[in-house]
Amino acid sequence: MTRDLPTSVPMNSDDSSNLRSALWDELARREPNDPHAWALSHRRFGDQRLVHLPALAAIARDDHPFVVIQKSAQVGVTELLVNLALWTADTGYAERGNVLFAMPTQNQMDDFAQARFDRALQDSPYLRARLQPEPPLRKGADSKRLKHLGPGWIYLRGADSRRQIASVDADLVVLDEFDQMAEGTIELARKRLASSRRGMLRVASTPRYPEAGVNALFLQSDQRRYFLPCTACGLEQVLAWDANIDSERMLLVCRECREPLDPRVEGRWVATAPGNDRIRGYHLSRLYSPWVNIRELVEASTATTPAALQEFQNSDLGEVFSPPGSGLSLDLLDRCRREYALDEYAGQPCDMGVDVGIKLHVVIREHLFETLFERGGFRQRRSGNLPRLWFAAEVDNFLELGALIKRFHVQRCVIDAQPEVRLAMEFAQRHGDVVTLSYYGRSELGHELARNPNGVRICHANRTQALDEMAGRFQDGNAELPRDARQLGGRIKDGAGDYYRQLLAQQRTVERDSTGNWIARWVDNGKPDHFAHAEVYCLLADVVAEKSRVGFYFL
Repeated sequence: MTRDLPTSVPMNSDDSSNLRSALWDELARREPNDPHAWALSHRRFGDQRLVHLPALAAIARDDHPFVVIQKSAQVGVTELLVNLALWTADTGYAERGNVLFAMPTQNQMDDFAQARFDRALQDSPYLRARLQPEPPLRKGADSKRLKHLGPGWIYLRGADSRRQIASVDADLVVLDEFDQMAEGTIELARKRLASSRRGMLRVASTPRYPEAGVNALFLQSDQRRYFLPCTACGLEQVLAWDANIDSERMLLVCRECREPLDPRVEGRWVATAPGNDRIRGYHLSRLYSPWVNIRELVEASTATTPAALQEFQNSDLGEVFSPPGSGLSLDLLDRCRREYALDEYAGQPCDMGVDVGIKLHVVIREHLFETLFERGGFRQRRSGNLPRLWFAAEVDNFLELGALIKRFHVQRCVIDAQPEVRLAMEFAQRHGDVVTLSYYGRSELGHELARNPNGVRICHANRTQALDEMAGRFQDGNAELPRDARQLGGRIKDGAGDYYRQLLAQQRTVERDSTGNWIARWVDNGKPDHFAHAEVYCLLADVVAEKSRVGFYFL
């Protein structure tokens, strides 16, 4: 008997259904280390068994230590992970059978445990018999957060409690909906496997942001794609929305002959980045589900709002999504370059933006105002010049910032007030109205200027709006860069220095807030973005000048 035998049985009669069930039971008996055969034999939905899907079977049988699954919603991966957890405990995998199954929060985990784990135990006579301890001491489906099945234990935890996760030694760790978990969860999870003889880590999620979360892990993996054969022409193909959906016939079709495709046909996973063998990565969309409603997907694909389009890409196709105009690009920055060099600076008045961290990241651009004499006094007005870049680099301390103010005749400097609050405040007090301290956090539209009790100018900025305005300055071609801008910031990698790379780190996306409303946000995908914020503060220097110039005279 082989693992493939059940797929060769006809699916259109009760006799064939009984035969398939008998074959899976026999395969599970002969190969107890096959988690897919175990699930087909022992799991139930009511009085029905699971359906064999070849694409999921291969993932379930993968014994690689680190598997990542970038998935759409409702494609069967979460049920696969539940089955793997139950199999691990029931068979005493790695001589213990201990499982840590985590979701983003404990409240989510408690609801999930009742809907999925308790239901699985209640529906299967085999699993009920394997629960410990035996009746009458056992009550219900076991405790909400701990299941003792066979020789193993299943710990059901929320990733929001690091303490509860850190207390578990496991042979299998499952992180479901990983993109909603806090930074550092992977590292914590891997430590829970340190005592296992054959530890396995399984990470699954619908993706959210490019090169972040599950997508970042998938890009580090061997990036397996499922090639489904066409039974009409024989072409093996990775299913893609534009190539395989016939929106007129509402069918999944072959990209070559346009005949209907059957997702239940046996295909094969192919590693498209085979050198990345540290992580085994799978990508699976709803197009591979035999139960997918094509008409609903076609309707979802016609959405016009960024939020709805993101939902379609993430939840239906399992792909990341960056809405149009969602961030800066290498080409966009290159188109801002002009034929000049930084050493051609000739003493023009400038504005300065400073992002504060371990180092101070500084951007200096040409000041956009000129001073006129009127009615016995001086007035500032816009000069009509573009904010040409004259300096972009790291400096070590606030003393160097003071030297830059003198060297570039800085008129307005906006500096990040945090995290070095004391040093930033002392710097602002030394330089008077030239320096403004900036805080993100304003929720209302617009940026508010005020003074603190020490007389220091304070700018309360709307972070999303400020990043929108900064990106818009580049998108409109109004942020001139020198001809060698790709070298700025040093540490050249893939033809670009830190300045370019940190501007590209910020991406604009839309997501639901705590009340369920869609809001725009800029995210850095875990990458350094200091020069992006320095550019924001340099733009806010222009805002400070604009708000200050109305009725502003000095003698």
